[in-house]
Amino acid sequence: MSKVQANTYTDQSGKGAPNLPHGAVVTGVLTATSVSQTVNGNVTVSGNVGISGTITYEDATDIDSVGIVTARSGIKVGAHAGVGLTIFSDGSINSSGIITASNVSVASSVTATTFHGNGANLTGFSSGVLERVSGQCDGSTRSCSFGTFTFPTVTATQTIDFNSYTKLNSSEITYKPPSGCIGVMYEHHYLQSWNTSHAIQHHKLYIDGAGDGISGATEITYTRYNTAETYCGALIMFRWYFRIRNDGGSFTTTTGALPSWNNNHTIYIKTRQYSGGNACPKFHQTSYWDGEGSVFHQPSITITAYGPTT
Repeated sequence: MSKVQANTYTDQSGKGAPNLPHGAVVTGVLTATSVSQTVNGNVTVSGNVGISGTITYEDATDIDSVGIVTARSGIKVGAHAGVGLTIFSDGSINSSGIITASNVSVASSVTATTFHGNGANLTGFSSGVLERVSGQCDGSTRSCSFGTFTFPTVTATQTIDFNSYTKLNSSEITYKPPSGCIGVMYEHHYLQSWNTSHAIQHHKLYIDGAGDGISGATEITYTRYNTAETYCGALIMFRWYFRIRNDGGSFTTTTGALPSWNNNHTIYIKTRQYSGGNACPKFHQTSYWDGEGSVFHQPSITITAYGPTT
């Protein structure tokens, strides 16, 4: 017999399903109200399978889904010997390779041993530096967080032959750091040379202004330093870090630590000679150059505002 035509197939009792020990081959459409079957071998479907309910399976090799895949305990991508990507049930991701995405939104933080790319379009990152203003003492201006930063104008030599403290004309700037700042680095590079046979000079740093625990010109006492030379010149590189505690306390006159920095403050160096005219220095000019005469050297200033690193 090559063909059987029937409307219903049952077992011998007429109450159960028929037993097909050698299987069944269906070349047309198989329609069933329910299917409950355990398959121990492989199932091969050359066409499409449409399922309106839920598929539950374990240890699937390949999944191609155009919708949402929901997993109970996580998703692992890669061979069993070396999983390249694991998505855990709590939403965290562990990847041993490079993740490339056109748009990533992270609610808290990203931790990685290595980041690839130049990071030009990243936002919300802090490298520790909130702002840096740097330039020559030529009277130029820069736009910064508090408004306009103005460099001192120095175009000639300054000679200080006084026994009382006088401002070093290249050192004075006014600044207020951006919000979230935890410290400001003041750097001043200038040239000092001798005017007579030798030069001995004393220097100290001041901060001026009102607010943030400061009332008028205040010396930072731990900044005091000497310079001395005979028949020579030196490029002085002075720097001082103003810590911002953000604790509402008082200003520390020894180190210059501020309880806050919410106002404009002026920073400068004052200097004097040791004693008498034979210890008089000159600034911003060499004592010798190319075997004769002297040349002007323009000083520079750099201000760096630091924030917490992330």
